[in-house]
Amino acid sequence: MLLFLDTEFTGLNQSKPDLISLALVNETGKEFYAELPESNWTVQCTEWVHFNVLPHLWGGEYVQNKETIRERLTEWIENIPGEAVIVTDFAESDFFKQLKPLLTPWPCNLNPWPIQFSAWSLGDDREPELRKIINDYHTHDRPAHHALHDAHALRLAMMHAMEDGWRPMTFQTLSQLE
Repeated sequence: MLLFLDTEFTGLNQSKPDLISLALVNETGKEFYAELPESNWTVQCTEWVHFNVLPHLWGGEYVQNKETIRERLTEWIENIPGEAVIVTDFAESDFFKQLKPLLTPWPCNLNPWPIQFSAWSLGDDREPELRKIINDYHTHDRPAHHALHDAHALRLAMMHAMEDGWRPMTFQTLSQLE
């Protein structure tokens, strides 16, 4: 089962960005979404994040401490039948640096090697098509820069690419090809 991951952080070019929210959507559309309390990230947010991410947070029941998120996330993944593989659109090192602390202990059914899905994985000639699918998903009610909506958009784009014959490879597979 593929799990499409998106996260929101305090800023991209920070030496140690803090996690604000994360979402996973499986192939069938089942969702996991959580936000960390404002006290975990508010001081470090860049101006861009203040204007483009924070206004879209849901708050309320979605705000949980790291331990609660860790427990819920692990349980959600372990309830998936068979092997689960995370699909992300960010670099391998960022994946391990940011997500691994929330998945300790690592769920037994989760492949430790995520799949990176981005424009480069499709090739430059497919980038406009990928961007269109993602942009078309986002609306006023499903804004970009919200982890859950971005995870759904990533799912739609990759599922479309797979229908067209593109086959994903994990970071482990990619490193073996080098």
